[in-house]
Amino acid sequence: MSFGVTLAMMTNLAQMVYWKSLRRKGTRVNRHGPTILALAAVPLAMLDLTRHVLQDGGVWTDSHMYRPGCPHADARCLNALGATCFLATYLGFAALIASVLWSADLFAKARDGFRRARVAVV
Repeated sequence: MSFGVTLAMMTNLAQMVYWKSLRRKGTRVNRHGPTILALAAVPLAMLDLTRHVLQDGGVWTDSHMYRPGCPHADARCLNALGATCFLATYLGFAALIASVLWSADLFAKARDGFRRARVAVV
């Protein structure tokens, strides 16, 4: 997927969470928390992709992810920039997933479903 398509999909998810929050009831945190989490997730998840685009375009030329001379080509050889991009990407996607699940009230729906199932068994 290209950079623009990925950015468009992530911002569309953030917009969907925002529009759903306009109909939510409850406290301010319950109404706007998913939107804030989704908006924070977009730059986190896009950090490494942005670094790649800037590096490929020659704008940011000194952005290597790995320590020079390291015999491994995996997470053991990441420098500070690489570790930051790696963690930001995964934190961003985790935050985006959590915001969409929170926006859909999946946690409350699952809790209510387990309660109904437990009452029906007893």
